[in-house]
Amino acid sequence: MNVLAVIAALLIAFVYLNFLRQMDVFEKEKSRYTILVFAFGIIATFLIIPFQYYIPVSKWLPSEGGFFTRLKFHFFAVAIFEEFIKIIPFLLLLRFPKIMDESYDYIKYASVGAMGFATLENILYFNQSFYIIEGRAFYTAILHMFTSSIIAYGMYIVRLRKKSFLFICFLILFLLASFLHALYNALISASGTYYIGILLIAFMLIMWGRMQNNLLNNSEFFNHDTIQNKVVLAGLKLMIGWAVVFIYAAAAVAYTSSISIGFAFFKEGALFGIASGIGLYFALARPRLQKGKWTPLISRKRVY
Repeated sequence: MNVLAVIAALLIAFVYLNFLRQMDVFEKEKSRYTILVFAFGIIATFLIIPFQYYIPVSKWLPSEGGFFTRLKFHFFAVAIFEEFIKIIPFLLLLRFPKIMDESYDYIKYASVGAMGFATLENILYFNQSFYIIEGRAFYTAILHMFTSSIIAYGMYIVRLRKKSFLFICFLILFLLASFLHALYNALISASGTYYIGILLIAFMLIMWGRMQNNLLNNSEFFNHDTIQNKVVLAGLKLMIGWAVVFIYAAAAVAYTSSISIGFAFFKEGALFGIASGIGLYFALARPRLQKGKWTPLISRKRVY
């Protein structure tokens, strides 16, 4: 296993996990819980091996063809397995109400578990190429954390209203997350729909930021004291981390190829790095905190 690939995957995970912890501005748990959920997310990923062995859907369905053929393949052969595995750490943590004692914890730990899955997946991909570090750091990370967050966000809302429908809610949200995951995969797997897939990720990023904003607004420990400084610090650390990821990607390419190729890679990816960094900052690091406020996820109104 390539050590540089492992470092790249862990670096990406650290940037996002640190941001998620920093945004826990009202009642931050000890870091060991984040580490444990992240580690279990990595371990749970290995469950996909028996799933694919005993339920070899990928052998039953064609992966190539028209859009709906690809969508069906990615839903039944990829998304439902990955979404189930990613959400396992979060579901287990629900058994510990002393840890999951705040609204924001739902989206935080669902994202942390998903990042565990994404990290192991990234290691496998980065062993093949370092040229995809920047793309997977943005597109794939957001996809995995957003789809898991949909389930957690919906379960928190249902928990506030009718606990008796929690399982039905989970099933519906699980299918929705799987569909969006499969939709993204189907879109980017063909050149004709690739850029629609990129727009879908931008939509997911905005929705993810709004979900975080809503759960922070409804925190059981909401307090205006020193909030702004904590949020500014979280955003600053996110931007610094994002810059480090891109510098590392260029350095890895330079080390495995040549300095000139690494420098060319850095220049070519600079625009994407700046644009994606700005997108992350404005979508995630500028919440408009107002106690008790719920804002519709799909709305023209600015909430961040």
